Amino acid sequence: MRSIEPGQGVPGIQGSQEAEIETIHCDILVVGGGPAGCFAAIKAREQGARDVVLADKGYVGKSGCGKFAAGSFKCFIPEEDDFDLWFGKAVEEGWYINDQIWTKIHLEEVYERARELDSWGVPFLKDESGRFERLEGQGSSEERPIRTMMFQGPALMDVLRKRTREAGVRILDKIMVTHLLHDRKDGTAVAGALGFELRTGTTACFHSRATILTTGAQAFKSHYAYQKMVTGDAHVMGLRAGATLTNYEFCCHHLSCADFDTTGMNVLQGKGARFVNARGERYMTKYDSEYGDHAAMNRLSAAMACEIRLGNGPLYFDFSSFDRSTLSYFKKTLPIMYRAFERAGYIRDHRIRKRVPWVSVNMGNVGYGGGLRINTRCEADLAGLYAAGDATCVPTAGVEGFCAYAVPFATTSGARAGRHAAEYIQEGDGRVPDPDDVAACSQALTRPLKRTCGVEPDVVVLQVQEALFPMEVYLLRHEARLEKALERIGRLRDEVVPVIRAYDPHYLRMAVEAENMVACGELFLRAALARTESRGSHLREDFPNTDNVNWLKWILLRQEQGEVKVSLEEIPMEGYPMQPERKVYLHPIMEALQRAGG
Repeated sequence: MRSIEPGQGVPGIQGSQEAEIETIHCDILVVGGGPAGCFAAIKAREQGARDVVLADKGYVGKSGCGKFAAGSFKCFIPEEDDFDLWFGKAVEEGWYINDQIWTKIHLEEVYERARELDSWGVPFLKDESGRFERLEGQGSSEERPIRTMMFQGPALMDVLRKRTREAGVRILDKIMVTHLLHDRKDGTAVAGALGFELRTGTTACFHSRATILTTGAQAFKSHYAYQKMVTGDAHVMGLRAGATLTNYEFCCHHLSCADFDTTGMNVLQGKGARFVNARGERYMTKYDSEYGDHAAMNRLSAAMACEIRLGNGPLYFDFSSFDRSTLSYFKKTLPIMYRAFERAGYIRDHRIRKRVPWVSVNMGNVGYGGGLRINTRCEADLAGLYAAGDATCVPTAGVEGFCAYAVPFATTSGARAGRHAAEYIQEGDGRVPDPDDVAACSQALTRPLKRTCGVEPDVVVLQVQEALFPMEVYLLRHEARLEKALERIGRLRDEVVPVIRAYDPHYLRMAVEAENMVACGELFLRAALARTESRGSHLREDFPNTDNVNWLKWILLRQEQGEVKVSLEEIPMEGYPMQPERKVYLHPIMEALQRAGG
């Protein structure tokens, strides 16, 4: 192996599939270049880590969900907000699945992160006195107002890339990390990672004293442009290395224009857009009496499913209340979406179409839901391994992500991961990857390139989507349908994944992503089958009750001898400040559906 010392780049190697492995030494390796990864790298450097490498399979600042943050940053401001209100709503809307200690930490630290972003150049909207302008969007009601900070368009990641470089972090774009490597002496500890350079196919072996995974969630290449590369890479790497995942039964459901990809629900809801069915009826108060059209995405999506089940589709987003000033705000905060509306003819001469067809979209666990289990130091349960952002189970968010949407939690968890990883590497000697582990992982990585026949990755992607995307599987669930989908995913895992073929590094990336989609699909279905109740976004038609007597539990997932094992752990409610009423009751969505005769 050739060694690349700190400060050097990764030389491209053209050649055969048996090309020499390049070794990259660093103190801390951060995998994933979104908000969590950038904050982790910056804070690790500030904490004294000498050589920090940030690797991303795309281009840091352009790939992943962070680039499309849609101008929203939900942030508790100590001088303006009621902590008990924010904390209470976070736990309540999280259906008591939150780690309440983590939720408190997030709320206490998120404003400091926002102020840093502001000082670095993120263009937050402010009033004439310099105070942050805030919008009452998703999750806000007259009784319990929650206001969201706003910034202009997709500038967030441009600022973060610049600040990361200024901090002295080595950014390695176009390197996909695929495997964690164990330590030569301690076979359970993480000592680095293996991946490949997407332009040349060069295999890259990272020797790192600590590794932070921030690559994002699993979105199953859903109907959003910014999710095409969000394929659960960290989840699968961690699982196969021996780490625990949790909360995988919960999904995030986004909502979009039916004709093309859109983001920015928080802005549109906050500015008065309303949901109506084919009869022109505003239906959300049937499913959420407090928040109505300001409800969280999962409640909106579930309501859509119920309306369709009741024969009230198609469904629309009603913009009839939007005037010229509203459209000006729309354009300032959501410029990409505004341009798309113009090109589609939905906005003309400073007027917006009254009603636009709107649909629910499965986002996997983007923003909250399943991922690596972490403690409050962002440590996974493998020594030397940390995680932040959507790579984790987002312990602050429970099942709705109410007060800790993806970007705010990415900043707080990323900062904590970077600081604690920097402290960790000061405590002892560095670790060295096990050569046998390097060889085995390298062989597994390049296997699709060596096949002379087989299936292309897109075949697998489509079949995963066909198994998981029907409303009756990801949204309104039932044991029989979940079992059928699991059987289909199992066949993909056993019969199709072993013959995925890659022609070049580009196809190799897609092959790894397709395999990760299959793995995460299995995790989702096994967890969804295990939770025999309805809670938050997890709606079981065969178990319509929310059970606070028997199901205040986390579902844990581990891989043992190549098989996924499911176990349960009681949530330590006795140590938390908020306690639910210990009773069994009909889930509000299931109650509304039954009341309407669905």
